[in-house]
Amino acid sequence: MNERVTTPQKYYANMPYVSTRGVVASSGISGQALYAGQKRDVLWDARRTYANGFTTADSIRFKVPEDGVYHVTFNASVFGNTVRGIGENLNAYLYVDGATGPGVSGAIGHTTFQHQMASNFTTIQVSVTEYFTKGSFVRAQVYLDSGATGIWWIAAADFDANLNAVLLAPSTNGWSQAAVPPPTLAAWSDGSYVSVDAMNSQTFDAFAHLENRPRFLARDTSFSVAAGQEKVALPWNTVYANDPGFALQRLADGYADRTAIKVPYSGLYLVTFFGAVQHTSGVDTASYGFQFKIHGDSGDAKILAQNSTTRINMDCSITVNDLVYLKAGESLSVRFYGWGSDTRWTNGTGDGRIFNLGATYLGG
Repeated sequence: MNERVTTPQKYYANMPYVSTRGVVASSGISGQALYAGQKRDVLWDARRTYANGFTTADSIRFKVPEDGVYHVTFNASVFGNTVRGIGENLNAYLYVDGATGPGVSGAIGHTTFQHQMASNFTTIQVSVTEYFTKGSFVRAQVYLDSGATGIWWIAAADFDANLNAVLLAPSTNGWSQAAVPPPTLAAWSDGSYVSVDAMNSQTFDAFAHLENRPRFLARDTSFSVAAGQEKVALPWNTVYANDPGFALQRLADGYADRTAIKVPYSGLYLVTFFGAVQHTSGVDTASYGFQFKIHGDSGDAKILAQNSTTRINMDCSITVNDLVYLKAGESLSVRFYGWGSDTRWTNGTGDGRIFNLGATYLGG
């Protein structure tokens, strides 16, 4: 009984994770130095690193302890004392190496932000939910614009930068392992007959569900729209799901195909999104605002994220990492809106994965 019930309960109550906050400062400055045109592996302070299962030999690369679906977040506040009128690009990367089989590899998340004010800070961030294999390594990277001048660094305080990874589901086969629907749990009563089916439904089925939570991941999109254009929902080129209840469909009349993903269960979902856009004309150095809204079935957005860009034909990103309650049969969609009467907006073209929408079911 302990092996079948108590042992799994103890495991799921203490899943593998790593949480590290604060970078190692470079000599003579108040943070970790960045150099123009270089991609820097972020070096974390070992004294402020907390890990359960994860290990690291260099405080840069963190070794994944077992196969499974992990949620990873990276945030960093970057300081620059000199900025051109068009701003300077700052890129955030999550990178994985050493993967085997179906595990993710390479740049698994990439966002671009524009630093627009001298002697000030810009926060860059990216988050993903992906399948990792045991023995692979995850790290965070920052790239500084090749045209940047002056002194740049990642701020060193605990609240300025962090990298976190937590195992959500110890799946063994990635997308090829079908999710188990959430079980219906009932209280035991005195004198009730405990059949094999009843015992399985209250123990085995629950653990099987936790082993591979229902989830989907949509990647890659393309669009080109005029500023101020309404009804711009992102069409997704590729969608992965481990439960057939996630259905890719048209949002509604007037929208493109493949613009909404129906969810199969009522409950709380961990939603991640990042995407990059460009404005293709207008005035260089002028600031052009844009937004992405994540909708359920309601006309009101569940999540709103906004940014602005000062550079023509250069990527600029938004990233979202949030918890949202959805009803069974409700559809998730991402809608774009950009300002500026003298410009058009298109999808970004940066390297790595720059558009990603995912949702993982956490329970009802």
